[in-house]
Amino acid sequence: MTIHDIARMMVSRERFQRQSSEPKLKNGSLPPKGHVNPYCPEGMDITGMKESDFKFIPVSKDAEQQMKDIAFSQMKNNYGMTGERGDVAEAVKAYLSKIPAKDRINAGWTLNHVYQAEARKLSDFIKSRVPGWQHGQVFDTSILDEYKQGIDIMA
Repeated sequence: MTIHDIARMMVSRERFQRQSSEPKLKNGSLPPKGHVNPYCPEGMDITGMKESDFKFIPVSKDAEQQMKDIAFSQMKNNYGMTGERGDVAEAVKAYLSKIPAKDRINAGWTLNHVYQAEARKLSDFIKSRVPGWQHGQVFDTSILDEYKQGIDIMA
């Protein structure tokens, strides 16, 4: 037996001991009360939550405006296709790092809804100017110069 074989056995033994000491959960079961998910940022574990558990909370005007600006930029540059949502994710992540952990889940949910609502308003605005327009179809982006945020064209 070489030193390499001994080292491999030791690693294998440690792995087995670690696995046997971890609590076993059946598929779909929730972790015990008070469990902290080590792979999730503080305040962002949604394990066991239902959609009804989320709620709108006040967020900063700057963060809200940033979501609207991202939606506008994506509409103008991608003709209604989101492309990569990296911009949204990075903006939300940056905002969440500045607020208390207890508000993070709901703030992220709120900001996502602000983004989606603005994207829907933009889509409705373009459809009112270009009948039959579908997401992804090229359109004259100068139409967006007339767009005013916060004004519902259907009203």
